[in-house]
Amino acid sequence: MAVGKAHGPITDFEDWYVDYAVNDRDGTLEPRGYAPCGAALWSKFEKYKREMDARVANYENLIKLVDAEVISQKPDLPNVSSGETAGMIRRMARNLVQHTPNVEVISEFSDESTKGIFSRHILKSKIIGDDHYSNDMQQNLFASTKNALTLGFDAVVPVLLQDAGGSWYIKYDNIYYRDVFPEPGAKDVRDATDVFIRRYLTKGEVQNLVNNQVSGWDIPALKTMLRSSPGNKELQSVDHQTKKHHQIPEGYEIITWYSNTGEPFLTFDARNKNLLRIEKNKHPLKWHPVFFLVMEKDLNQPLGKSQVELVLGRQEFQDLMLNGAMKLWYRNINPSIIGYGTVNSIPNLSPGKYTQVSNPNAKIEAFEVNTQTLMTFNSIATQNAGNMVQLVGAADQQMAMQGTGGQMSQTPQGVEEQQAMVDITTNNYQKAIEAFFSRYCSYALTIYFQELKGVPSVLPTADAREALLAAGMPADAFDEETGELRDVKFSELATEYFVRSVPGSLVELEDEKQVRILNEMFVPLSQAMPALAATQDPNILKRAALTMEFIIQRQLELSGSRDARNLTSLWQTGELPARPGETPAAAEELGDVDELELEEVASSELEKTNTVIAVASLQEQMSLMRESLQVIAGRLGVPEAESVPVEAEVQV
Repeated sequence: MAVGKAHGPITDFEDWYVDYAVNDRDGTLEPRGYAPCGAALWSKFEKYKREMDARVANYENLIKLVDAEVISQKPDLPNVSSGETAGMIRRMARNLVQHTPNVEVISEFSDESTKGIFSRHILKSKIIGDDHYSNDMQQNLFASTKNALTLGFDAVVPVLLQDAGGSWYIKYDNIYYRDVFPEPGAKDVRDATDVFIRRYLTKGEVQNLVNNQVSGWDIPALKTMLRSSPGNKELQSVDHQTKKHHQIPEGYEIITWYSNTGEPFLTFDARNKNLLRIEKNKHPLKWHPVFFLVMEKDLNQPLGKSQVELVLGRQEFQDLMLNGAMKLWYRNINPSIIGYGTVNSIPNLSPGKYTQVSNPNAKIEAFEVNTQTLMTFNSIATQNAGNMVQLVGAADQQMAMQGTGGQMSQTPQGVEEQQAMVDITTNNYQKAIEAFFSRYCSYALTIYFQELKGVPSVLPTADAREALLAAGMPADAFDEETGELRDVKFSELATEYFVRSVPGSLVELEDEKQVRILNEMFVPLSQAMPALAATQDPNILKRAALTMEFIIQRQLELSGSRDARNLTSLWQTGELPARPGETPAAAEELGDVDELELEEVASSELEKTNTVIAVASLQEQMSLMRESLQVIAGRLGVPEAESVPVEAEVQV
């Protein structure tokens, strides 16, 4: 006989019930009443749900707009959406998230230490997903951004999972907006004392939990759940696209309670209210794992402000205009026939058919409708679309041309005004995404090491292994056959981590940024060489020449071209590197081309183009450097050597 708790944290499954008993025959749970604390938590969930349901009751209309659907359909109209909002939101999301952000790890460990290197490896491989555990993070962020622009927020929970090989990773678990219920009155989800999350488990997923005896789950309660078939999802939990195709998935409804008070996270069955899982909150600061991506913060509630809601009325007007015009156009395509005077027969209007009219005063003509509104449709629709763009602040070149009739982009001043608007909006939204991603990664990395204190080994990537060895880790720490890092002490790594998203990396990779900066440095440096030569200081000239050489070398390394190694060798030695097993003399023979090389040549047209561009850029930079060196040599009194013109040739 177990007596459930009236108050306080629930640390054992028996605390949830008045009496906890297991059937000896089939191992199912036979609860006899629920403790006051369990009943109180269920009542709290129902309260939170009512408040959230009322707040997001009309959000379905926003989703329809982004799916290019008409909200208020009319029975006598075509009901086709013009789709300005749908296109605008997608373009904005793609402009904002072009890459997975670059990140920096901040912790008590030095970046160059083995622990610092290892923590960065875990972040990139097991959380962001740079290796075969890839979560397609760029696409995840794009989808979250689109949802946040549409609804005002997007809910995400980092979930620790284990694959079939036994390796652990963090899943980017996106929560449908009708399945998250934060504390009423909270102004920020991070400040909410508790949050309820609704999920659905398939019968196969529940069966796997039972078969694998997964730690933390109450197996008798899961067996009790399996005695009944999974019901249909609650209609509120079914996304719009699924409902549009008349599909209602099945699943067992479960509710998880997250709290930042330090109490364990509880998961219970929504049908019979049995407690299913107890998870200890292992975050050092007792954070709950629910994160909201909010593009425009609302100071009075945690859901943020929708950008689509700003243009909802104008999009409805746009759709009404379009559908009214389409109805009139359809009518004019197959117009009514009007007869003036007495017509003895019904005219045959088929192509090539003859209709005799006996009355010479009779007349037959098509009746077309050309209202003033129809005649001015294009200008009205264009003006309205331009106002929608201005409201959201999301113009780009295509939007400006389409949405304002070219008024904004036809002058240099218009282009500058447009670009300023784009830059301000993009910068503001990107800062919100970077802040969200930083918080998400900080929590996930911290929890990863907290949860895996007992894991004995892990398999790092080749790059991580080389970095660890370079940092001083002994070679015998790795398994010779598998490459696993043995005797990993996750307990020493279980500390608080902060992850910083590198500003601007959503739209520009770090390598691309470095190439751009190097290019910006090379040109003024080359132009300054004559002035440096005028100083007649050989040390300054030498350092400037070495700097220019380093810039070119780094540009070749960061180019990403498959021929970067060849270009580097040409720059350093003037010769192509020999292939493995090949002598330099053999490499110079023109006719010595093996089958593999022919296949590579046949399949690399794009790479050839990139190589030509890279060589041309290199030649331009070498020309600038050559001119600078000639000036330097002249200043130093070195006679200029006679040069023989040689035609540059790039084989493609």
